[in-house]
Amino acid sequence: MKKVLMSLLAACVLTVSTISTTGCIGSFTAFNKLREWNQKLTGVKFINWIVFLVLSIIPVYYIALFVDTLILNSIEFWIGSNPLAAGDTYHETDANGNSVTAVKMEDGSLYMRLNTKTGESQELVLQKDEDIIRVLDAKGNTLKEAAFAQ
Repeated sequence: MKKVLMSLLAACVLTVSTISTTGCIGSFTAFNKLREWNQKLTGVKFINWIVFLVLSIIPVYYIALFVDTLILNSIEFWIGSNPLAAGDTYHETDANGNSVTAVKMEDGSLYMRLNTKTGESQELVLQKDEDIIRVLDAKGNTLKEAAFAQ
């Protein structure tokens, strides 16, 4: 049980750190949220294409890209987190029925809920401070702390 939870935790940390480590160009959160909204709008490829054309002509896509490029990605570069990224959710279920759900919080921490196929669950919070990542339990007690080089 502990090995399964730690494996899911490690997979989630690697996935989220890969997604959130954007280098110096930023994550283009506003543009990507608009694109994802359009993709989920109907599920009908033709209608999504029409909506894309309308939003391109109006120029909603260009405005989102402009705001991302000049404002949001600059904020992300200088302070390390994008203001629109809070609330982003990641969910993964493995072949055995174990799952992990992670939500990025406004303070930059990552809330995670690990569930096993047997119904056991654990809530964890990952916090990043300078060169240290902490794993906290639901009560805020530090379970693990690791230093990393940037």
